[in-house]
Amino acid sequence: MQYKSIRDMQIGEESKIIDMTNMNNIVRHRFLDLGIAPDAQVRLIKRINFNQLYIIEIDDVEICIRQKDAKNIIIQDN
Repeated sequence: MQYKSIRDMQIGEESKIIDMTNMNNIVRHRFLDLGIAPDAQVRLIKRINFNQLYIIEIDDVEICIRQKDAKNIIIQDN
């Protein structure tokens, strides 16, 4: 099984979050509160601001995250 990050996803692609341990604890806890957590299904909606911001959808909620955080959210490569 191969892994990649949200930063590597194509627009419209959907995958399952596998790991988030490589990020700052404060940011990770905020994401967990928002539902961005291991085993959650994530879909990349679009990239904005010269690919610095990523709009993702988790549980029918759209959330905007920074590129530096997107690269630390590991997903399952379908």
